[in-house]
Order: sequence, then C-alpha cells, then structure tokens
Amino acid sequence: MSPASLELIRTIEEASFGAWPALSYAFDDGWVLRFADGHTKRANSINPTYPSTSPNAGDVEAKIARAEAWFRARGLPPIFRLTPLADPCDLDQRLAGRGYAAAEVSRALYHPDLSDVAPLALPDSVELHLDATPDQGWLDAYLALTPLDAAKTAALKRMLPLIVPAVRFGWLAEAGRPIAAAFVTVQGGLIGTYDVVTAPEARRRGLMRALLSRLYRWAVDEAGGVSGALFVVAANEPAGALYEGFGYRELYRYHYRLAPNR
Repeated sequence: MSPASLELIRTIEEASFGAWPALSYAFDDGWVLRFADGHTKRANSINPTYPSTSPNAGDVEAKIARAEAWFRARGLPPIFRLTPLADPCDLDQRLAGRGYAAAEVSRALYHPDLSDVAPLALPDSVELHLDATPDQGWLDAYLALTPLDAAKTAALKRMLPLIVPAVRFGWLAEAGRPIAAAFVTVQGGLIGTYDVVTAPEARRRGLMRALLSRLYRWAVDEAGGVSGALFVVAANEPAGALYEGFGYRELYRYHYRLAPNR
C-alpha cells in the first residue's frame, strides 16, 4: 500500500477516534488503547495506529501483556483492532499464536467528494428530525431501534456528549414511532457516518438513503464537509450496497482479534 494511502487511512482512523469517543484512553508506543465500559468493540480495543519507536522487537510481547493487564483490570476482554497500519507487521500472527480468535471483518469505505449529493424526498407520512445534540430526541429514537442493556446504555449516554467534531443526529419517525436513525460528524472536511439503523418493517423503502442524503447536505453546506469515510461489517451486504449507491468505495479492511477466555 502506498505511503499516500497509509496517510489517508491514518487520517480516517484518527477522525474515527473523535467521532466515536471512548471514555478513557491509554497510549503505549504507537498503540491507542480505548476503554468505554464494554459498549462496542471499536471503543473498547487496542488500536496499533503509529509505528513503534522501540529498538527492541521483543518489547512487542511486553506491550501485549501490558494491554491485556489494563483491559482485564477494568473487567474488559482484551480486543485488538487490526488495520493496515498495524505495527509490527506480524502482530496478527503473534496474537493468533497467543490464542486470539479472528472476528468481524469490516470494510472501510471512502468517498472523495460528497458535495453533489442531492437531498432525497421523504414520504409525507415520515417526519425528519436533525438534532444538534443526542438528547433532543435522537437518543430515544436510537435506543428504541437498538435496545441496549443498562450498562451499555449508560456508556453510550456518556460517550455521545464527548464528540468534539461538528455533529448532527438524524432520525425519522412515522405514526409517532422512530423508524431510522444515524449521525454524521465532520472533522477537517472528512464526513463520518455512524450508528446507522432502520426498523425491520421500514426497510427497502429508501428511507435510510433519504436520511443520509439530508445529513450529508448538512455536513457539506453547514460544516465544511467534503469527503466521506465509514465502516461497515463486510458480511452486511445490504448496508454495503446502500453506501456504494452514494459512490463510496472500499479503501481498506480491518478485523478484530479477541483474547481467549481465561
């Protein structure tokens, strides 16, 4: 992969840390460790993002052991999130040798210019809400569509107000019930898309496409957004098709390594 591509990947990864903030962090020789009381693997994982500055390759095993100890001390299973930035290059093999299981291959999709996205029409029966903060209605809508247990709900409520980049929370309602939700962030002209969910009975009506088109127009017109990046589980083909319909294309993939039970 070219140096330019790696720099773009690093830019996307850094933006995602701010758009989906953890509750606490630790940094260890190029690795970004994120903790969020167990809500989502992305916010509770070890992210090798920068090259190591250590002259001793054997220090990798010590770093893995430190990360494992820090996660277990917080009651969390150690999880590594491995992108093309992972350093050292044999880290995936090292983790497999320690019994870590590979899980959830995801695609990072990129769009160089979303400025021409047109706002799509919604049925008269559907209400559009674009909230500046999650507590204006979006959070209740999202939790109605994606119920979480008490601990993860509490973590999410703490995480969302920590978002620093420009953000807009969008949701749709019909007959008084939420039927779709998502939010976008803008940092340095890069638009991120997160927490995309549609009620089963509302799918295949083009509603999420219309909601995202409105969020992208806000991002471009009011927050200086230009390009776009998002993450989608590789096995979720309908979601991938939705984003590719906007013109997103795959830039890289990543996967997780989950520590064996102890």
